[in-house]
Amino acid sequence: MFTPKEILVPTDFSECSERALQQAVELAEQFDSKIHLVHITTQDADHMPMFFLDDEKLDEVKKHLEDYNKSLMATKVDKYLAGKDVLYEIHERVGTPYDEILKLSEELAVDLIVISSKGKNALEGFLFGSTTEKVVRKAKCSVFVVRKVLQ
Repeated sequence: MFTPKEILVPTDFSECSERALQQAVELAEQFDSKIHLVHITTQDADHMPMFFLDDEKLDEVKKHLEDYNKSLMATKVDKYLAGKDVLYEIHERVGTPYDEILKLSEELAVDLIVISSKGKNALEGFLFGSTTEKVVRKAKCSVFVVRKVLQ
């Protein structure tokens, strides 16, 4: 029987990735697994047209983005992990989402990646291939794809 001990859960804070976190928590409770919750800030933030800002202001914008992401992560932890008997660790990365997910999965030697079928940027997925699709194709561990439940 497959019993994952280390579960990686990427989140972009979308509703669908929230559903993936819910599923991961259920699995972690069932198999006494540890959850590794990760958010990847894309490098797009570094390429935004902010040429009118000096280095100090640009650092300030990046700091606000980092603080905002930490706030969103804390909200997800409070909502889905607080009060649960589940070990978890939070990871923050900067880079290309699928690449950072794959790197982290190998670094942590995870048994399972629980990822949503769609993220915030569906248009990018349509044009360039989704993060989920790339993770499914290239991951060295099992991948559980969670679809948004339709009402």
